[in-house]
Amino acid sequence: MDPYEYTQTVNDPTEHEVDDDDLKKLEKDLAPSSADFYGILNISRKATDEEIKESYKKLCRFFHPDKHTDESKKKMAESRFQVIQKAYEVLSDPQKRVIYDTYGEEGLNASWDIGPRYKSTEELREEYEKKARQKREQDLENLVRSRGEFQLTLNATQVFDPYEPPVFAGFGQQIQPTKKRNAIVHALSKAQTQQLFMRHSFETQIGPQTHAVIGGSMVSRSGMGGGNVLGTIRHTVSPKLWGEITATLLKPRMLSLKTYYSISADSFVNTTAQLNSVYDPPVLSATVGRRLFSATTGYMTYRTGEWSLFGWGGDVSQKMDRSSVSLGMAGMNKHGNYSGEIQTGIMSSHIAGEHTYKLPNQARLRMSCTLSSEGGVVVSIGSDHKMTEHVRIGMSMECGLPLGVVVKFRVSRLGQKAVLPIILASELDLKLAFFGAVIPASVAVALDQLVLKPRRKRLIKEKIDELREEHSEYLANRKQEALDAQTLMMDIADRKKKQEEKKSNGLVIVKAWYGHLENLENDNDKDDVEGVIDVTTVIQTLVNESRLTIPGGHSKTNILGFYDPCLGEKKRLRVQYRFNNRLHQVTVQDTSALIGPSQCKFP
Repeated sequence: MDPYEYTQTVNDPTEHEVDDDDLKKLEKDLAPSSADFYGILNISRKATDEEIKESYKKLCRFFHPDKHTDESKKKMAESRFQVIQKAYEVLSDPQKRVIYDTYGEEGLNASWDIGPRYKSTEELREEYEKKARQKREQDLENLVRSRGEFQLTLNATQVFDPYEPPVFAGFGQQIQPTKKRNAIVHALSKAQTQQLFMRHSFETQIGPQTHAVIGGSMVSRSGMGGGNVLGTIRHTVSPKLWGEITATLLKPRMLSLKTYYSISADSFVNTTAQLNSVYDPPVLSATVGRRLFSATTGYMTYRTGEWSLFGWGGDVSQKMDRSSVSLGMAGMNKHGNYSGEIQTGIMSSHIAGEHTYKLPNQARLRMSCTLSSEGGVVVSIGSDHKMTEHVRIGMSMECGLPLGVVVKFRVSRLGQKAVLPIILASELDLKLAFFGAVIPASVAVALDQLVLKPRRKRLIKEKIDELREEHSEYLANRKQEALDAQTLMMDIADRKKKQEEKKSNGLVIVKAWYGHLENLENDNDKDDVEGVIDVTTVIQTLVNESRLTIPGGHSKTNILGFYDPCLGEKKRLRVQYRFNNRLHQVTVQDTSALIGPSQCKFP
C-alpha cells in the first residue's frame, strides 16, 4: 500500500486544513481584538451573578472617579471606569450575556428580537459583497481547476547490483585494457527508464448542480504504450444523492455509473456499475458504511467481478476478475488518520492497514502494511513536509515480496503531482531496505532542521516584526492604559499589602513579572527588562483574605493593569510571595492552570 496513493472514496482531511498556514494563523491570533469583558472584571466565563456583582464592586473601589481627588488620576479613572461599566452592564444582563458569549461584542450592536435575527443595512451590504466575492472566486476556480500527475519510474537495480559481462579476446590477440571511467558516473549510467505515466483532467461547472470532467492518461513501458480519454458528468440530485457517469473515447472502451446516497447523518451507500463490453454483464460493486464512533466509520464492500447471466458473459470459469467481499474501518483523531481492511475473494485476498501521524511543522508520517495472496507482503513508510502554502514534498520507501525495494519521491503543488519511483532491487534486500529507509529519513530530518525550520523561524520573526509595526499605535495605547490602571491601583495595593503583613499567615506579593521570562533569567536584578513587565501592583490587588485568585479562560492582557510586552512570543507569569514568614515562588504559563499552594490559586 503506497502511503502517497489516495483513493477516490476517502478524502484526506489534512489536504484541506483550515489553519495549515502558520503565518496566517499567527496574523489572526496577533491581530487587535475587542476587549474581553470577563477579563476586565477579572472573572471566569462560568462566574455566577453574585461573583460578577462582587468583582464589579471591588473594581469600583479602584477605578470609580469619585474615589480619587487628584485631577490627573480622576481622568484616568473615568476612562477605565467606562470600560468596566460597559462590561458589567453586559454580563449582568442574562440576555446580553448570552449574545456576547455566542457572537462577541459585535453581536451586541445588532438588533435582536424573538425569532430570527434582523440584519442592519451595513450587515446586508457586507454579506452581499462576501457572497459576490465568493462567487467570483468560485467562477475563477472553475475556469482553471485541473488535476495532473506525472510519474517516471527508474530501474536502478544495476546501480546497486551491477553485472559486468566477461570480455573475450580473439585467437592470438591480447585483451585490451578497459578505459578508466568515473565509478559513480558509470554506476548511475546503468539506471534505466522503466515506465512513464501521465494523466491530466479539467473540471468545470456546466449547471447549478452539474459538473463535467475531461481527462486523459497515457503510459509507456519498454517502448510500448497507449492512452485514453475519459469524460465524466457529475450531477447532484439532492443533498443526500449524487451520481456520475464516465465513458472512455478510445479502446479499451468502458462505461461506468456511480451513485452515492446518504441514508442518514451516520450511514451511506455507494454503488458502481462498470461495463467493459456489450458481450459481458457489468461488474457491480456496493459499499455500505456507518459511523461506529465519533470519528470512526466502518464499511463493507461486495464486488461481483465478471459474471454470466443466461449465457450473457460466456464461460465464467475462464475469467480472471472474480467476486470478493471486504470489511474495513477508517477514522481519524488528533494525532492522525488510520484505516484497516480485510478482503476475501476467489482470486485475491488481502489484509491491509495504514496509519498517518501528524508531525510538528505541517509534516506527516505514513506507515502501511499489506499481506496479499497475489502480492505477498508489502511494508511502506513515508513522510512529507510543507514547503510553502501550496507546495509539499515527500518521500517513501516500500519493500516486500515479490516487490523488492522501491524508493519514491513526490512533489505536489496546486493539484499537480510529480512522482519519481526508483527501483533499488527487484528482490527483497534487507540491506538496501535499511539504507532505503535510513537515508531518506536522514535527508528529511536534515532538510527540516537545516532548511525548513530556520526558514519558518525567519518568516515568523519577520511576520511578528511586521505586526508589531502595523499595530504599534494600538500596542502603545494598551500599554498606556495598563500603566494608568496600575497607577490607580497603587494606593489600594499598598493598603492591602500592609493588611497582609500584619497577619500571621498573610499573603504578601514581593515581586511579579509577566512576559518573556527567559530574558529575566539573564537580568534578574534589573527592573527594566525587554519583553517583561512588572505586575506586582496588579497581583497584590487581587489578593483577598490571604488568597490570590487569577481566573482562567481569558488572556491576561485583557485584565486591567496587564498588556502584551512581547507580541507573538511565549509569555509566563512569575510571582514571588511571602507566606508564613517564608519566601515562595511560582511560575505559570500564559494559558492559566491550577498550580501552587492553596493560598496561591491560579484556576
